[in-house]
Amino acid sequence: MASCYKKRRLEHEESEDKITVTDKSMNSITHTGEDSKNRKKLKSDVENEGNLVVKLVEYETDPEVLQRRQKQIDYGKNTVGYQNYVQQIPLNKRTKELPKTPDKYLKYSRRSWDMLIKLWRKNLHEFDPNFGEVKKECNDANKKVNDDDSSD
Repeated sequence: MASCYKKRRLEHEESEDKITVTDKSMNSITHTGEDSKNRKKLKSDVENEGNLVVKLVEYETDPEVLQRRQKQIDYGKNTVGYQNYVQQIPLNKRTKELPKTPDKYLKYSRRSWDMLIKLWRKNLHEFDPNFGEVKKECNDANKKVNDDDSSD
């Protein structure tokens, strides 16, 4: 059966100072910003209720930042856990819950980027060869410490 879901057509008007998005029902949203043509891209989604959601995405342009981010990504991809992950789960079978390499081209603060890398690397450890054994040992050690604390 064919789906009755229709997406609204969007018309984009861009200038150096502003970005305006207008949907078919003539609702418009305008964003003003500096250098919007070069560093920002407009993403829009239509929700089930027909509301228009507009997100402004900025891209990183600093070559030093991009180089540093690539080095961190390469460091994570050079692990046994990442190699196991790539071998065990084909690209088309991956879900949102599985580790996803952060996009180095999107604009993030230094803290946000470091947290993305930290979480990505932590999730990759689930694919380490002895992850189950280490996790069990940690849980046993934590349980022992908690039992010792409760007996005082």
